[in-house]
Amino acid sequence: MITCPYCSSTNVPHRRGADPQGRPRYKCPDCGRKFRPGARLQARHGENLRVTTCAECGTETTNPKFCSRSCAAAFNNRLNPRKIASPKYCRHCGKPIQGRRTTCEDCNPNIVDFNTRTLGEIQRTAKYQVSARMRDIARRVYAKSDLPRVCRNCGYDKHVEICHVRSISSFPDDTPVAVVNDLCNLVALCPNCHWEFDHGVLVL
Repeated sequence: MITCPYCSSTNVPHRRGADPQGRPRYKCPDCGRKFRPGARLQARHGENLRVTTCAECGTETTNPKFCSRSCAAAFNNRLNPRKIASPKYCRHCGKPIQGRRTTCEDCNPNIVDFNTRTLGEIQRTAKYQVSARMRDIARRVYAKSDLPRVCRNCGYDKHVEICHVRSISSFPDDTPVAVVNDLCNLVALCPNCHWEFDHGVLVL
């Protein structure tokens, strides 16, 4: 067992090469000093080696206050315990909430009710590809359901696309998004069957 001459740590030291005479050198994992087994204690530049008592465990050490990092952590954690998080409440209605949020589910302005949001509103906010947002919502609706992700026509399950049985363009602008992306209007098809369905070759 190799013992650090500075902090008397018996933890396995890290090997740090050898000196010019070929004798191995080590680095203590606790105090971080390099030493050679059997060598005399050497002070760092501008430092006088003084033997002190560890403030945590009482072991004699040449470190300023603690014999190891674990003793320093135990002492400081007991002196300055971790703060207990105070309860948080929604800034609008006062309902208790958790985490780093500031609003509850009911008051969150980022949660959109797609039963009232219409197709025209979604398409007017799009900068390009006006139906891309609708297809993204459709994929999320299908993913939350228990429907299998296999092609309804051929049974291919490696990659499927979620398509609308009734096309998005056939709905009027005042149609709610929840109606357009209803599960009865969504179907999983492989890319080949999807192309055939869009071009009238395949009839579901």
